Amino acid sequence: MALAFTSCKKNENKAHTFYATSEELKVSNVDRAYIVYQGSSASTDFEAGDQIMMYNLNYTDPRQTYYGVYTARTTGHKVPYDYQSGPIIDHMSKQDAFFGYYPGQRVNNAYLADRNVVVFNIPNYQNYREINGVAAPAERSMAMAAKYETDDPVATIDDADLQFKNIMGVLRLDLRSNTPRTVKSIVFEDKKFDIAGDVHLRIDKVDDTRLSSLIDRFSANYDANPSYMAELNDYISELGYFVDGEKGNTITLNCGEGVQINGTAKPFYIALRPAAYYAGCIITINFENGAPAVINSSRNNMFKPNDLKYMPLLVDNYIP
Repeated sequence: MALAFTSCKKNENKAHTFYATSEELKVSNVDRAYIVYQGSSASTDFEAGDQIMMYNLNYTDPRQTYYGVYTARTTGHKVPYDYQSGPIIDHMSKQDAFFGYYPGQRVNNAYLADRNVVVFNIPNYQNYREINGVAAPAERSMAMAAKYETDDPVATIDDADLQFKNIMGVLRLDLRSNTPRTVKSIVFEDKKFDIAGDVHLRIDKVDDTRLSSLIDRFSANYDANPSYMAELNDYISELGYFVDGEKGNTITLNCGEGVQINGTAKPFYIALRPAAYYAGCIITINFENGAPAVINSSRNNMFKPNDLKYMPLLVDNYIP
């Protein structure tokens, strides 16, 4: 089917398309006292119309780094992304690496020529939604990235079969109530870190192996192990990482006109950055009528990239 679709303009179409594959979330548990077995993985699919910002990186001269916007042609786990706009089209052959970021709509390239710095926005709100009647993470809340490096000197964008990794984790609140209620919003407040804002990064310095190692050791070593802190601070400095803009320690899940809950658990999803919930959190569930439910946790349930945590809650227990 693909050959038939592109047969008339094979060279033109091929030069404008790459394939992106999404990653399956790994399921873990927030509080083992409330565990309900939900399976070991969850699909993270791209949706038709999603955008990826793709970069052709030049490590030596950032002024020669090119970028372009690509749009998903279909919905699924592995989908073709077609070129839409941007100067990458003038330089399709790989320089040092291809780097892709999803969602492309939340990227600012104003500082790209300065050390390959890109700004990624994590908003302080997400919007509840359902797909075919089933609750799903908010649109464009699941940040993902992929880097494609190869020794092939003639590799082009159409050779890049990109394996996207989830940057964020997901908190799934399974809410139920013995008294029917209408949820208007849910506020996640982190007790330690800012979890929203404009994140500045040098994308040529992103090293997935090194970053994964630091995150895996974070809970046991943060603010406790001097050698680890030195290693972490060195990498943060190398990345040029800092957060500004409308930064803060809360993310609000807006539920629009309201979502009904009753005695059967209903899921609500909030995407969270790595290290969120490291020192506890406060979750406030606001209803259309009556007092909110407030869950105040001081436990370390730190999120890692690609982490899906379940928290089943009977909200009646948390309303004064």
